[in-house]
Amino acid sequence: MKYVDEFRDRAVATALAERIKKTVRRPWTIMEVCGGQTHAIVRFGLNSLLL
Repeated sequence: MKYVDEFRDRAVATALAERIKKTVRRPWTIMEVCGGQTHAIVRFGLNSLLL
């Protein structure tokens, strides 16, 4: 798969999460469409990253 490493760069992910935390002013929810998305969100820790 092309560009896989770019999507798994811890420093980039951390920087993006910090920018999201600084931007968001109120609680929000990520809507999922399928079980595959739910699995990926939990598998890679995105659910706890954005709390």
